[in-house]
Amino acid sequence: MARINIILLALLLPFVGRAQTIKTNLSKQFVIAGESFTIYYILEDFKDEDEFIAPSFKGFKVVSGPYTNNGTTPDRYGTKPIKNIQFTLEALYPGKFVIDGPSVKVSSRLIKSPDVVVDVVSKKETARKADPEASSEYFLRPGENPDEKIRKNLFMKVMVNKKTCFVGEPVVATYKLYSRLTSKSDIVKNPGFYGFTVQDMISLSDNIASTEIIDGKVFDVHTVRAVQLYPLQAGEFAIDPMQVVNKVEFSKSAVNKKSEHEIVEGVVDEKESPRNANEVVYNISTEKITIHVKPLPVLKKPAGFSGATGRFSIRTSLEKPQMARNEEGAFVITVSGKGNFTQLSAPAVAWPDGIENFEPIIKDSLDKSQTPLKGSRSFRFPFISSRPGTYTLPTVSFSFFDPDSNKYKTVNSQPAEVIIGNTERKELPKKEQAIVNARQRDYKSLWIYGGIFLVVLVIILLQFKRPSKGVPLKNMNAGKEPAISIDQLLQPARFAMVAGDDSFYRLIQKSIWEHLNNKLQLSGTRMNKDELYRAMNEKGKDREIYNGLLDILQQCETAMFTKAELGLDKEELLNRTRVLLSKI
Repeated sequence: MARINIILLALLLPFVGRAQTIKTNLSKQFVIAGESFTIYYILEDFKDEDEFIAPSFKGFKVVSGPYTNNGTTPDRYGTKPIKNIQFTLEALYPGKFVIDGPSVKVSSRLIKSPDVVVDVVSKKETARKADPEASSEYFLRPGENPDEKIRKNLFMKVMVNKKTCFVGEPVVATYKLYSRLTSKSDIVKNPGFYGFTVQDMISLSDNIASTEIIDGKVFDVHTVRAVQLYPLQAGEFAIDPMQVVNKVEFSKSAVNKKSEHEIVEGVVDEKESPRNANEVVYNISTEKITIHVKPLPVLKKPAGFSGATGRFSIRTSLEKPQMARNEEGAFVITVSGKGNFTQLSAPAVAWPDGIENFEPIIKDSLDKSQTPLKGSRSFRFPFISSRPGTYTLPTVSFSFFDPDSNKYKTVNSQPAEVIIGNTERKELPKKEQAIVNARQRDYKSLWIYGGIFLVVLVIILLQFKRPSKGVPLKNMNAGKEPAISIDQLLQPARFAMVAGDDSFYRLIQKSIWEHLNNKLQLSGTRMNKDELYRAMNEKGKDREIYNGLLDILQQCETAMFTKAELGLDKEELLNRTRVLLSKI
């Protein structure tokens, strides 16, 4: 009996020894009134279904959040799940404040974290505490090197939450600008995220600012951008630097002036001369970061696996369980959970004989502040049947890779049953009907576009036939074939956009490679980004053109691969393509 008790105790020890804890961290040593800071809650060994209850943050304004990151951390029993929940707060006025500890509801019990006391000081007090002799860097002392002073007081950092991940597992990259100077900063080059699907979390327009103390000095910190990066394939992928041109203003007299910062994108002319002798132009950039993307395991990979990475569940439903003959129905598959939703393709459906199905319509409901993305993606399959009877739509399986457990998992839906009656109703599936209606509505628009195109073509032909003064007709354009204009190349894509046709992104991609073939002789196996970079480099073309084209091609590939509505402005994408192609 004693031996049995010992064995039971040994088996239960890992579960008894593991404690669920909530830790609180602040981003600063002390908080400045009127400025923002970040508070982090680290939840150890809690489950996804456990409910997090945030405090009220009395005396503070919630600027953004909650943002959630999930992961694992090692312990003496192996690994345990960890969740990092962060809020960006703004202190409203000086004083001592108590932030109530958050709680987590686990089943019927409540686990509460201790309260935190936050000391909020005024900006004047901050300057005195930090460095009374160097509270302002506006004054450029005699003999002081401006470049060296800028280097110490104006810089950028890029932070990633991991440098090694699996295919489909997100990497969060955050870009911050630190400054103690009066300056205007222009982002002249955003980083290229080649090999990743990009999901923006924070942008420049969000105006996220805070302060941090580095080596006893107070820096204004601007979060310029934060993104989730979902790797598309295994390998080593570099995140290119973000490049910023700064115009820094100094005074040569001992003036104590509060630093002022302005950050814009694509506004300041890099070649423009300084406005006065006290202004210095200084370039900064983030470091280049390499992400190692590990391939997913080959062992025990399910036959139906299509690249889903995360944790998911699946359910199916019929919009109408009973229908007439030739009436449109819809079979909806909903995948919920956390993971690389933007890369998910439609699960396979084994349709029974007698039912005709159509391409699914994809709809996302995602919380973009969560890492990985949390929410659902639904696939609405329209279908019709002309034969009365009872049909069973079988179980739908969905396989995914769970990076926390390093295992493949498969979830299954319940089968569904639909009854087709003897009465008949004829109608087109909604998706086809929408396209037909769009074409009918825009019939006149297509005639107008066609008419304008013919008029322009006639004018161009007449111009070619008219000889220039003093130039014999026979020598005009000798040995040259008439080139296809960029507008002509992009015309099919424009028509597809007007008609609401799904071929828009494929036609954009085709037009780009056709133009590159005409200009750079890129065809066949040479149609890849490495050959494109080599050819453009040989022609002396700007790297920005290359980056822009790759960004457009990546957006087109993502749209074609997922068949999802990405919320892109097609008109803007078309115009951007035209501008970039015109520069080659």
